[in-house]
Formats: sequence, C-alpha cells, structure tokens
Amino acid sequence: MSTLLENNFRDAVNVAAATRQVAYAAATATYAGVFANLATYIAALVTADNAYYDAVQTAATTAGISPGVVSLPGGFMPGKTATIVT
Repeated sequence: MSTLLENNFRDAVNVAAATRQVAYAAATATYAGVFANLATYIAALVTADNAYYDAVQTAATTAGISPGVVSLPGGFMPGKTATIVT
C-alpha cells in the first residue's frame, strides 16, 4: 500500500508522461518527414524530454523521494542529449 505522497508522485509522473506524448505527437506532425523541419522536430523532442525529466524530479522532491532513486528511462534521447543514428 502506498502513501498519499507516493500516490501524488505517481499521478504527477502520469501527467508528465501524457504531456510528453502530446508534445511528441505535435512534433511528429510538424516534422511530417520533411527534412527542412528536422531541426525543429529534434528541438521539440529535446524540450519535451527535458520538461518530463524536470517534472518527475520535482514530483519526487515534493513527495519526499530522493531524486537519486528515481530511475528515468532513457528513451529517444537519454541523458537530455539528442542523438540521431544515420
């Protein structure tokens, strides 16, 4: 059974993840496979990832959970660094 703070943390992470998914969808629609839009697409993904990571860390701190124990998955851009494999 989790505490109220843990439940609030879980809810905040879910909201942050949903927000990031919406941002990813908007970035993908903007990119639309057009090479000229690639830089904007990558910038949008990095911004979405940074906002997600920051929201999770803030939620952890608010819930009294050490940010060091919150494991953030390395998704498309782990470590807040954009990488493109060509």
